[in-house]
Amino acid sequence: ETRMRELGATGPSYETIVATGPVNAALPHHRPTDARIEAGHTVIIDVGALVDGYHSDMTRTFVVGEPTPLQQELYDLVLLAQQAGVAAVKAGMSVKELDGVCRGIIAEAGYGDWFTHGTGHGVGLLIHEDPFVNRAGDAILQVGDVVTVEPGVYRDGFGGVRVEDLVVVTEDGCRVLTASPKDSPCLPSPPTT
Repeated sequence: ETRMRELGATGPSYETIVATGPVNAALPHHRPTDARIEAGHTVIIDVGALVDGYHSDMTRTFVVGEPTPLQQELYDLVLLAQQAGVAAVKAGMSVKELDGVCRGIIAEAGYGDWFTHGTGHGVGLLIHEDPFVNRAGDAILQVGDVVTVEPGVYRDGFGGVRVEDLVVVTEDGCRVLTASPKDSPCLPSPPTT
């Protein structure tokens, strides 16, 4: 939050989400507890800044230490779905179709019931606003819409994985507004005691 303010933000867009472990990281909108971050945990960090009255939103998932085969599989799957969703965004596309791109990839891999929320939402003067990107939506993406693309998988006992970028819809696709790396979930350093 201090760094956001140093760079000109009023503050965070919302209460930053840091969810870790096999239970808390399984909750897409987890609230803070005194749970410790442990080696082997997935850690989901969902953060955004408020600048000149406008919100931003981004999520990254990390694994403390080396990921297990399942953690790596699910990270790669969610990243694939998220990248496919971003690549598909364009003006004139229905939000239902965009949701289907991400949801279809995850379902085809056998984890459809682990994807428990919509693919995204509009962001602007409110952190959650139209258009809502989900399988029930009927909105059509318009040039200038700012939306998140944030597929995720969650399971109690495993935790969760979510990768989220903020994009602005253009005539022939979109421009990604998020610049944080997402190519690897590994946090090589174990937590300090």
